[in-house]
Amino acid sequence: MHAVSIAPAAAPADNAEPILRFAGALLRHAPPGHPDAGFFATVIGKSLACGALGRSGLSPRELESLIARLFPGALTGHDPALATLRAQAAIYPARGMDAAQAEFTRLLRALLDTWAAPGGAGTTAWVTSVLTHACLRPDHLWRDLGLSGREDVTFLLARHYPGLVVRNVRNLRWKQFLAYSACEQAGLPPAAAPGCPACEDHGFCYPEMPD
Repeated sequence: MHAVSIAPAAAPADNAEPILRFAGALLRHAPPGHPDAGFFATVIGKSLACGALGRSGLSPRELESLIARLFPGALTGHDPALATLRAQAAIYPARGMDAAQAEFTRLLRALLDTWAAPGGAGTTAWVTSVLTHACLRPDHLWRDLGLSGREDVTFLLARHYPGLVVRNVRNLRWKQFLAYSACEQAGLPPAAAPGCPACEDHGFCYPEMPD
């Protein structure tokens, strides 16, 4: 499948403006045509708009490396639109997880590492960090990440984990599919991702499981 550049998407009205403003400011620093720049700009933009860079799923070191590669100058320049990024990055602490979240993250990382595209895109490890953390929250992946729809998640997964995408023959929602696949690879019974029980569609995705 051809690489598809994911542009910042329209977000809910209550926080659309800051997300798009932050993402647009980051993209001014991005290499032209980079297929992952729009995705990461949107993820970081939404995290900034929520007041928590840790929401991105990137560790402080990963965030610094990603910005240095994809948005050089964003942290060291004087762009007033990125003042919030510089301020939050300067005090960004590592975030802890409870035991269940840490175990799920370990299983999902193992799955994504197994199916990462041969040769790697250079940014795949950062995509893995973003996805594993997003699966801890109670929303559909596309909406949680600030994307336009499920298709954006499909494009992202197809670029970084193509062999995994074609295994979703039942057309499950991506968070559900990733959780089930991570359990299957580990030899465990299928289980929902940690964020799924609080999602509005939990009963639709997991009718056999109690609320």
